[in-house]
Parts: sequence; structure tokens; C-alpha cells
Amino acid sequence: MSKKEIDNIQDFLTIVKEEENRKHQIVNVELMLRRHPPSAVIDFLNGLHKEYARKLQKVIREDKTSSKLNQIISTKFRLKMAINCIKNVHKQGGQAA
Repeated sequence: MSKKEIDNIQDFLTIVKEEENRKHQIVNVELMLRRHPPSAVIDFLNGLHKEYARKLQKVIREDKTSSKLNQIISTKFRLKMAINCIKNVHKQGGQAA
């Protein structure tokens, strides 16, 4: 997998908090892809996605007006986009991780 492809995936997993002037990585995907095959990284991200789905259900039950709702939904979206990117790169044969 090329550096450009990994950077593209990492962009989905990085949140820029402009008001605090810092970045937050949900997951360091570059490190994971160096140490594990893409299928294992996808499995891990799918597990994380499921954890956030459970958190989302809990927050919805407790307080539908909570700002946590937006954070969880955006994190789930970012995880799903990263998973899809890895799958697409893997299908196209860019598996040199």
C-alpha cells in the first residue's frame, strides 16, 4: 500500500479541532498497516465501529440532545469511510503493506 493511499485513509481517521488548534487520531492506521495485514486492520476497525454503535444506542436512550451524539456519529462515519478505502485499495491490488 502506498504512502499516498495510507495518508488518504489516515485523513478519515484524523479529527482537526481548530478551536483547540490540535489534531486527534482515532487510530494510527499507518502503524497498524505496517504491522498487520489489511484484513486484520479492517476487522479491528469493524470492531471499533460496532463499539461506537453501542455507545450511540446508549446515548440515544439517555439523552437525544447530547453533543456526544454528533461526535459518535461522525466517528462512526469516519471509521466506515476508512474501512471502505482499505477495501478498495486491497481490491485494486495495492497490498504492499
